Amino acid sequence: MRDLSWLDELDVLQTLDKDTALIAKSCGVDVLKSLWAEVPGITLYISEKPLNELRRQYINKHANGQNTHEIAVRLGVSERFVYKVMAERSKPKPKENPQIPLFD
Repeated sequence: MRDLSWLDELDVLQTLDKDTALIAKSCGVDVLKSLWAEVPGITLYISEKPLNELRRQYINKHANGQNTHEIAVRLGVSERFVYKVMAERSKPKPKENPQIPLFD
């Protein structure tokens, strides 16, 4: 890890560009400094796939068919997404290998 303690003597916020300013505003200057120290120059893409899986877990835990609108608003998804997740949990799971082997 690089020592970036010298940044404490400067007004970092005045120098930031779009992406770094967004990180500092959303997560704090300390998180930005940590990213600079640990992974400088890396292109960072933050996938929503884990977030969507967590949304599915929340829906499966809390949805009862009467509160789809409230859940959709809370999670920032459409009501259709909530209904889709609810429908997925009621589908029977396919069997692993329903065919009988012909040769042993």
